[in-house]
Amino acid sequence: MEQLVGLVLLAGELLLTCGAEMYRVEETIERMGRAAGFVQVEGFATPTGLFISLHAPNGRVYTRVRRIRQYHNNLSTIAEVNSLSRAFSEGSMTVDEMKLELERLREDGAPESLTRQLVGGGGAMAFTMIFGGNWFEGLIAGITGAMVLILVSWLGRYPVPRVLQAAIGAIFAATLVMHIADVLPIHRDLTTLGAVMVMTPGVAMTTAIRDLFSGELLSGLSRSADALAVFVAIATGVAVVISLGGR
Repeated sequence: MEQLVGLVLLAGELLLTCGAEMYRVEETIERMGRAAGFVQVEGFATPTGLFISLHAPNGRVYTRVRRIRQYHNNLSTIAEVNSLSRAFSEGSMTVDEMKLELERLREDGAPESLTRQLVGGGGAMAFTMIFGGNWFEGLIAGITGAMVLILVSWLGRYPVPRVLQAAIGAIFAATLVMHIADVLPIHRDLTTLGAVMVMTPGVAMTTAIRDLFSGELLSGLSRSADALAVFVAIATGVAVVISLGGR
């Protein structure tokens, strides 16, 4: 039973650390708990904590609490955990197979590959062009955006708050674009705007709205506040550079 409890807890923890909606986390816990043989399954998830209570057929109750201190957005892992939980519930996966797959996903952790950062740079390039910039300004924004993601990824290895990471990234992007604009004929505002868009918590904000629509007021409001704080940090970082003569 202890192994089954740990399995359910690990699945919920993975979903939370990857930015899943609260209803998805609680639904997965209940589905896996029922499939594991527990007669009653209770789960309560918040962005910073997971609480589960599993009632065994012999009357024993297993209660576990898991503190979530760091999280990142990884839709691929969320989809994999969701598929694995359904396969486990249908009986097409054993407990050992499920444990191996979940452990593999936990060891993979947050994606920090160079490919991800280059793709993010492509997104920065696209945003600059959508806002009215030309190909050259988009290229500069793309290179700057990729460098910002590398910097933020490096800061993420240390206990640096997300808000401070966003502010530092914005200052770096605005400063770099400012110096490039002194040499090359580019539109500073459009290029800077595209470069900092790679740090905006769009997925987190969307998840917060979905939580609010699902009635998860606690997680919806807390995630909205977190996303808003990151937005303000990005704007503040750019404003600092502009106020110091970057325009």
